[in-house]
Amino acid sequence: MSDATSSMHKITRFVKTSWIGSFVKSYIENPVNFLYTGLGLFVLIISFENSFSDTPTQKGYLIGTLEFGHEGKHVIQCDAVSASVRLEAGQKVLSLTATNEQSKETIYVKIFQLRGPGTYFIPGDGDSGNIGNIIYNLNDFRNKNNFYEARMPDSTGVQNGVGRLNITYLSDTEIEGNLVLIGNNPKGQKAVLESSKFKLSIVVP
Repeated sequence: MSDATSSMHKITRFVKTSWIGSFVKSYIENPVNFLYTGLGLFVLIISFENSFSDTPTQKGYLIGTLEFGHEGKHVIQCDAVSASVRLEAGQKVLSLTATNEQSKETIYVKIFQLRGPGTYFIPGDGDSGNIGNIIYNLNDFRNKNNFYEARMPDSTGVQNGVGRLNITYLSDTEIEGNLVLIGNNPKGQKAVLESSKFKLSIVVP
């Protein structure tokens, strides 16, 4: 018997008697194992590809200086932000919300008759009137004194706050600009947002 034949005989005997051989034999005799292996490889490949193909999206923001009547100025930085554009009565309407996750201070703006980039005044002189709210604590929404509003004049003709939204960039998916807002709560206390800039993704409702 040649050395090559002897070596092959030893390998064959090892495969037949060892646990490796038993495993290989069991694996080959059960076709379902091939299916599981194929599925496993498919999942592994897809996961590997996704780890490279997933592109992180940049979060939106609003940052500015905020002052309430009974407090000093401080920086407000909002990462929980959203914007939407929808049709109401045949007109494009922009809604913008920005909240600081820690303090729950919130800025809310609604602009009627959105035309594109440009300057929009709050409340403006339109029939509907644009809306601007500074909310001291969003969690305490039942407390009316938490809401500092800029809106159309009341029955006495007194205008309750003013604001200006300047849109520097607007597309179907993104909006950028700056905002100045002065609002009053029912007690007559004032809140002022100034030097603010924002960049938000637009959500299609």
